[in-house]
Amino acid sequence: MTDRIMIVVAAGHSIRFGADKLMTSVAGRPLVAHTVAAVVDHADQVILVCREDQIAALDELDLGVVLVPGGPSRTASEMAGLSAIGGPARLIGIHDGARPLVPSHLTEALYETAAEFGGAIPLTNPSRALVQKTDLSVVNGAFFAQTPQVFEGEALLAAYVSAARIDYEGQDTAEIARKFSELEIRGVPGDPANIKVTHPEDIELVTALLEISHNEPQ
Repeated sequence: MTDRIMIVVAAGHSIRFGADKLMTSVAGRPLVAHTVAAVVDHADQVILVCREDQIAALDELDLGVVLVPGGPSRTASEMAGLSAIGGPARLIGIHDGARPLVPSHLTEALYETAAEFGGAIPLTNPSRALVQKTDLSVVNGAFFAQTPQVFEGEALLAAYVSAARIDYEGQDTAEIARKFSELEIRGVPGDPANIKVTHPEDIELVTALLEISHNEPQ
């Protein structure tokens, strides 16, 4: 049995970004290469789910990952990654390819918490009040969920099989786990540096933060 799997989902079309976000050069490498580098040392196997047209370019980067073509939706791409595991896995993490700055301590905390309780997701307090779309009332006690999100492997696989049977599309991994499994999911304090690149201006911030991290004493 493989102890730790990490699936990096990077099969989107970057519509809001306006270009191929995950292949955009940041500090001399594609953005997604930095994401893989942030998690590769914490897992026994990393599976990178990408678009079919990206496979050749990503293969040339020698990232030390298994490359898998994604599906038409986030949930379908996650299922593609899970299907590529090929054997039992104790813990499975799923990470957004647009989060290249996830700190090592956070990834470790998520795996350790999932090993103890069954599931773990990073949560952060929103910087401003969240409101309901329907009546614009304030949502008290709300948190933002980040990735990676880590779960006990067998239960997570079974949850995705159940979701696929009814073509259910989840907003994130935790939603599938909550709806289709009995896993206990614990929140782990997220990190404000673990930002998601969504717009072109986010690239400047990521570049600056990567330069700072590379220049810090080891």
